[in-house]
Amino acid sequence: MEFEFAKESIIELDIYVDEIEPEDDCNFITLGALFIPCNKKDNLLVQLLNIRCQNEGNKHWNTSYEDCPNKANCRRDWHDMNNCEIHFSDIRDGRVNRSLINISKSWLNTFCKGKEIFINVLCVDLNKLDKSFFGNDTTNVNIYNKFFRTLINYGIKSFFSIYTRVQIRDIYYDEKNELERHYFFNTKNLDKISYESSEKITFSNRILFINSDHRVKGTSPNNAQFIQFIDLIIGSIRHNIFMTSQSQKKSEVARNIRSQLNKLRANYYDSKILRISFFPKNKIKQMTDLNNEKTYYRNDAYYYLDAFRFVMPEQNNTLEAYLR
Repeated sequence: MEFEFAKESIIELDIYVDEIEPEDDCNFITLGALFIPCNKKDNLLVQLLNIRCQNEGNKHWNTSYEDCPNKANCRRDWHDMNNCEIHFSDIRDGRVNRSLINISKSWLNTFCKGKEIFINVLCVDLNKLDKSFFGNDTTNVNIYNKFFRTLINYGIKSFFSIYTRVQIRDIYYDEKNELERHYFFNTKNLDKISYESSEKITFSNRILFINSDHRVKGTSPNNAQFIQFIDLIIGSIRHNIFMTSQSQKKSEVARNIRSQLNKLRANYYDSKILRISFFPKNKIKQMTDLNNEKTYYRNDAYYYLDAFRFVMPEQNNTLEAYLR
């Protein structure tokens, strides 16, 4: 009898990472990673770009107004508004670029309806962490180091465990001066992930820091679109859970991802494209051991959306009350 060995199955990915800093009334660092199979990337980019054209009669986008496929029915100021940088934090009430709102909503719907792009989000509760656990210098950077690896590892485990090898072509990160200068972040982190996976996970390059504004000369405009995409998604998720802003426009946009959050909350494994976890469940405390050495009491664990009551209401209660 001859034995047949299973064929090696390989998937190649690009990953886009962004984070949201803690705020006065929400002491969580929120980290998010977008995983895109390289053979699906061009198609997704075309979808995101074409959404930027807000003319119902034309669904083809060109960044340049001079080369706009719908130039006969377009104006430069309209085109410039559609060509805005997408950031969830830029969504505000009052005088607002309506294109920013409409494009953001459509981008979120593209993610929710898709089956071939994947998001892992990790919220780290700083109220439950003794920061000295991570060292005293550049504490937030040290926290990013630790949880960046968790973010990547858990995303790959959740979405790509069926493959015998996961090849990471490029990892893109919004420009962060402190992280760019941190030797461990951009070298040892990737080596450690590969080593701990017994080289099931491999990396072709180091982390690439790029400007998220695709209009800036010298940046990588196509990859900047994906940085904006992950920024929008983690901003919308964070707003649903914590609602640190009372902006009705932010809520209007964030509701477009609520269906995925409800699905994830009801059954964690029901969503095939999204994972959200929180750490730690219990406070990590500094203690002194029997030898009078500093140690830490750890009864920590990750926990999930079913432990939360979303702060942002499912519907616009103000509007509902007005319509009654």
